Amino acid sequence: MNTFKPRIKPLSGLIHAALLGIGLGAGIYSNVAHAQATTQTSTQGLQSYDIPAGSLGSALEQFARTAGVNLSYNPALVAGKQSQGAQGTFSKQTALELILGNTGVEASAQQSGGFVLRAAPVRSGGTLPTVSVAAQVEQETATSPVIGYQAKQSSTATRSDIALRDTPQSVTVIGEQAIKDLAPRALDEIADYIAGVDKEAVQGNPYALSFYLRGFNTAGAASAYNGFRESGFETPQSAVNIERIEFLKGPASVLYGGAGSLSGLVNIVTKRPQAETSRTIETTVGSFGLLGTSLDSTGSLNEDGSVRYRLTADLQKDGFFAEQLSGNSTMVSPVLAWDISEDTTVEFELLTQNIDRPGREPFFIRHPDFFKIPTDIQLGDPTNPLGAGGKLTRDLARVDFTHKLENGWKFRQGFYANNVYSDDSTIQGTSYDATTNLLTRRVRQVASYDRSRISQTELSGIAQTGTIAHNWLAGFEFGKITTGFNFRVAPYTPLNIFNPQYPGQATGPIVDLIPGSDSGSNTKAIYVQDLMDFGNGFKALLGGRYDELESFSQQRSAGSAKTETTDSAFSPRAGLVWQPRDDVSYYTSWSKSFTPNNGRDVNGNNFEPQEGEQFEVGVKYDLNPRLSINAAVFDYTRQNVVTTDPNNPTFNIAVGEQKSQGIEFEVFGEVMPGWEVIASYNYIDAKITQDNRLPVGDQLTGVPENAFGLFNKFNLGRFGLSRWSLTAGVSYADARVSGLPNDPAGPLTAADVELPSYTKVDAGVIYDAGDWSVRLSGGNLTDEAIYDGYISTFAPRAGRSFNLTYSTNF
Repeated sequence: MNTFKPRIKPLSGLIHAALLGIGLGAGIYSNVAHAQATTQTSTQGLQSYDIPAGSLGSALEQFARTAGVNLSYNPALVAGKQSQGAQGTFSKQTALELILGNTGVEASAQQSGGFVLRAAPVRSGGTLPTVSVAAQVEQETATSPVIGYQAKQSSTATRSDIALRDTPQSVTVIGEQAIKDLAPRALDEIADYIAGVDKEAVQGNPYALSFYLRGFNTAGAASAYNGFRESGFETPQSAVNIERIEFLKGPASVLYGGAGSLSGLVNIVTKRPQAETSRTIETTVGSFGLLGTSLDSTGSLNEDGSVRYRLTADLQKDGFFAEQLSGNSTMVSPVLAWDISEDTTVEFELLTQNIDRPGREPFFIRHPDFFKIPTDIQLGDPTNPLGAGGKLTRDLARVDFTHKLENGWKFRQGFYANNVYSDDSTIQGTSYDATTNLLTRRVRQVASYDRSRISQTELSGIAQTGTIAHNWLAGFEFGKITTGFNFRVAPYTPLNIFNPQYPGQATGPIVDLIPGSDSGSNTKAIYVQDLMDFGNGFKALLGGRYDELESFSQQRSAGSAKTETTDSAFSPRAGLVWQPRDDVSYYTSWSKSFTPNNGRDVNGNNFEPQEGEQFEVGVKYDLNPRLSINAAVFDYTRQNVVTTDPNNPTFNIAVGEQKSQGIEFEVFGEVMPGWEVIASYNYIDAKITQDNRLPVGDQLTGVPENAFGLFNKFNLGRFGLSRWSLTAGVSYADARVSGLPNDPAGPLTAADVELPSYTKVDAGVIYDAGDWSVRLSGGNLTDEAIYDGYISTFAPRAGRSFNLTYSTNF
């Protein structure tokens, strides 16, 4: 046994950590990392381990991160067991033997790769057998869990299971473990730690995910669920069934078509069934009356593991930070995977979600007086039935059939259906009088639906032409999305924002503000992609998609004419990757995207689609096998933005232009054993460059020029407390403009209103006993007043909050 223990130099470690924090570590560390990679190659898989004695569960988790392998086992198997750890330079086999020694647990390799841990059989003499380990590394896939904070694979940018280092575009992956450690009060607050992404406060549905992507608002439309496009404006999300959230930054039309993918895509990847049995129940209590419980259960339904299930469920009550609000939500999602044969698998996923949503958390009128009132103020009137909110239901079904062909290629057929229905009755502010401090209000009643039906047919595989290796993808997509709503209003008692009095009452009849309407689109698309490997570290990605989009809209009033338009567009992408070594990728890419423009010009002609074009240059660098740095510089331009017709001001023309330029920097992974980090910085200059109504040079809404985030997780094993971990995070964002134009004066706005800069501090403590754990998470600990933008309104976030979560595995 090799008993060599590497010496730790605290001063050099602190200097290295400081360099990582300011983004200079890559250049200084390059030669050292290259030497380490060379040494690992020459020692045929030997690796340094510094896993202290302690909880077997903690030791196995640290081993999985260090060795880069997946371990599958029932947490109850290791509960209460202690490990002698592994400290020194070993092969994976030897390190795992040391960790499992004298624990009564054995490891065996599976055909799919990786290790399954089971109870070792006891011999007649009562002694434990020698642990025998067959080393077979299980590679991370685009749907598997992320080990630690560093993801290596993703399919969002390519629809193929391709390494992130081979993808010539910026993609950020946040895995389940990172989501739990970040512990956001609302899921979209994870944007605080992602470069180029900011939270957007969608007023239509505060229960959904919405983000600004590289300076452009998406209004919830840049959403996908396991690669199927959906309307995030209406779609709520629960965290319990999410395996990873992937952020594709920049044009996504090349594989996802038009509409919300103009400036990026946010893809939810859900948890898949596993062969090994695992069951987890979590119970959470927290600030603002939050009470929740969730279930995550998976395993095999037969002996050979060819039929597997996953069941996730979630129940939440309250948790709304504004005064007088209460509500609840339920979610259940079963998933079934069936290996019909060695080459054929079919997967079925269902989800049903019901939300009894109360009156809305506050949205503020664009006036500086609203920065002077408490962020938890109630501007509506949920005690009145007219302001008590409503219900939202979501029902989803997904089927994915995959078959491996004899030549190694793969055929996939996917179907997706998503239905969202909601009704909402709230009290909403419409204008503000600063001389009287009165907020004019109205009853706002909206009943809406959103239905998606999508079919995807794909063929993918590897081919060789001469010395060039090709990774091909070709597909067809057919989709139909329909939406509709009815919008009714009534005047309501005004409210003094500095001295609010409840309850109020309607002061007039409820009438249709605008006639109800229905709209939709039918998509027919074909797409092709080829990732070419030329050897010597050079790779190229070429792809394109042709879309034909038939759109319609019709008001529900009698005699209303149905408006129909047809748009077609080709969305190309080209990228080049150079990998001079295994640990670094330099890339450059160019891509275009489109989205239809609604409406007609003065001559009755349809507008040309809005188009986006991006140039990006970046580097993806592994400081070590568990720690990655990603940096990118981008230039993104939107054209054919609808603006006022100068010759007919009551009509529009599509000639506007907006531009976003910036840099992004991210660090993900393990700085040293027991220390995981997420770090990000971005500079974004997003502004109007051509318009007939908006001033040229105005900054786009809601996006800070500078934003920074640093999140750390520290395991205290080095101090003899291997079951304890601490988390600490800080995020900062510059002041942002709150609307366009940046400085108008009018009934809904006031001059020079900026959303103030903020610094948010998060922290937590975790005790993990293996088969159970307790987690205390604190958010916005300094009680900072934080506001997020949406068009020309803005919304406050919750102040200081705490959540206590107890998790048990059985």
